[in-house]
Amino acid sequence: MALAETILRKVHKSGLIPKVVKLIPVISFLLAVSSIAWLFVLPYEGFYRNTYISENALMPGQVTSYFRESEWNIVRGYRGDVHDFEHKPIDERNSIVETWLTDIGLKTSYHINPNGNNTLYGIMHAPRGDDTESMVLAVPWTTSTGQYNEGGVAISVALLRYFNKMSIWSKNIILVFPEDGHASLRSWVEAYHTSLDRTAGSIEAAIVMEYEGVSDYFDYYEINYEGLNGQLPNLDLLNTANTVGRHENLQCSIQSTSANQLLTNSYFSRLRVLFSGILNLALAGLNRNTPGCEAFSGWLIQAFTVKARGTSGPADVTQFGRIVDSTFRSVNNLLEKFHQSFFFYLMLAPNHFVSIGTYLPSAILIAVAFAISSFGCLLNSGLEMSLFLGTINKLLIMFTSVEGICFLISILLPYLIKLSADSEELGVTIVLYGLIYNSIAISILPNFNIQGLKKYKLSKELTYMLIAMSLFWIAMLITTLLIVHFALALSIGFFALPLTFVQPIITNANLKKLGNNNPSTKKNYPFSKLINYFNKKDLSRIKVAACLLMSSPISIIYLIGMVFIHEDQGVTKLMRGLLTSWDELQCWTWFVIILGWLPAWLIIAFSCIIGDFETNQTELDLKKSQ
Repeated sequence: MALAETILRKVHKSGLIPKVVKLIPVISFLLAVSSIAWLFVLPYEGFYRNTYISENALMPGQVTSYFRESEWNIVRGYRGDVHDFEHKPIDERNSIVETWLTDIGLKTSYHINPNGNNTLYGIMHAPRGDDTESMVLAVPWTTSTGQYNEGGVAISVALLRYFNKMSIWSKNIILVFPEDGHASLRSWVEAYHTSLDRTAGSIEAAIVMEYEGVSDYFDYYEINYEGLNGQLPNLDLLNTANTVGRHENLQCSIQSTSANQLLTNSYFSRLRVLFSGILNLALAGLNRNTPGCEAFSGWLIQAFTVKARGTSGPADVTQFGRIVDSTFRSVNNLLEKFHQSFFFYLMLAPNHFVSIGTYLPSAILIAVAFAISSFGCLLNSGLEMSLFLGTINKLLIMFTSVEGICFLISILLPYLIKLSADSEELGVTIVLYGLIYNSIAISILPNFNIQGLKKYKLSKELTYMLIAMSLFWIAMLITTLLIVHFALALSIGFFALPLTFVQPIITNANLKKLGNNNPSTKKNYPFSKLINYFNKKDLSRIKVAACLLMSSPISIIYLIGMVFIHEDQGVTKLMRGLLTSWDELQCWTWFVIILGWLPAWLIIAFSCIIGDFETNQTELDLKKSQ
């Protein structure tokens, strides 16, 4: 006890606590930098792990697949017919394929899609099963790149013909032909669990197949595995497919790794896959050209998409079919649902991954950075803590009001886009640029002295309390999301980071201004007006405006659309995805941004516009003495 008292006296005598409080903005910034630096450490050897099969019952590659040359001509025959009716309506295509499935022995049915073409599906009942479990092979008519999936359709029908000859199956197999891998497939999955009359039991796993063109050969295969709202398939399923691919001497690509990089296993290749995976997971469900596996999220279905890449490689169509065949046979061995392996992970390569316990500190550090900035905002205000207690009622009223406005925005804008379905692109463009212009206007308003706003000026304690509450709100948002949707939590923390600089910039500028009593600055030297314009206070205002603009969720949406969406009108397509993703896929990214990030940004912005940050001479002398 005496030792503790001695230490406390020395700490108080040396003025250590005020010094630490003054350094809180620096500490917060260093924590944020450490968060990003942690991600750069993960691709180093010793931080990641090699993939492995946790569930022994899967036994991938332990049996010989006979989907070989004997089935090649069958695939060619189906593919020729599929090629012939490419330009026919989907209903006519479904009618033809339905006759094939009926001839094979499948029971067929349709899902009546109210927002698009009907979806054909067929069920192969397992000879050894009790109709309680099933596996899905989904083959969209249109691939994620907008191409005709004729190879995929032909291989899938040939596979079901091959499967129907075997008596090993204990799980039913469902073959689905949606219009695309986006809303159509999602509509079928939802209807399967709610309203379809013909079903085949609980779906354990699903594979979405894409094989464009008519070539018998391909170079390598690519796997997509990102689900909605941060969900990922059980790692055992991906490892099973990759193990099968290795046994077939096929090269596997993840995160759009190019053909010339497939054999590269360097630090930078792993780092690229890591950041690409985080970005794609954060944007999952926001692009209509989706790989399809996202459609199965939310129903405890483990799903991935397999795509054939290239047209002249050493691999042939039967090897592509054997990936599906052997993976289904492994899943068929399971007596229970996937549970042994990881559901939260980041891939660095097809055979390397990082588990949740290793990458989670990155999001934790950035959440702590916001929390510390929140407390630092109050401690560096120069006000007694008792003054803040009197602002709680006003704080709650203002925060609730802003949250209510954001809630109306989150509901109203998607509804308006839904009403303007005939001119959807125009409606999205108007909404997008309306939000952008408002975001810019709000960001630069602190640079102007608007007389009409003076009557709404906030008290100093309420101003600091609002900023502190907003920063703490973001910290709690990141903490809430960091397990269920790590990619989105990290992205919000990184892009909203400039908000932590706003209060220190304003406070420091006020101190320097009040402390500078040099009368020479008031003299009329040449260019004095220009010099005075770029004085410390004006620069601080520009910095604040830049911080607000860089941390605006609307600005970030525009930036991501411009830089990372490699399509024509990428910004508009990203905005359209945000506005329609809940209605089409039940993806809640839009609500997290508008109800979580936007209110905090708006409150800090309006605090800068009508808040009181002035430091009186007594507070200035106190801070100088510290």
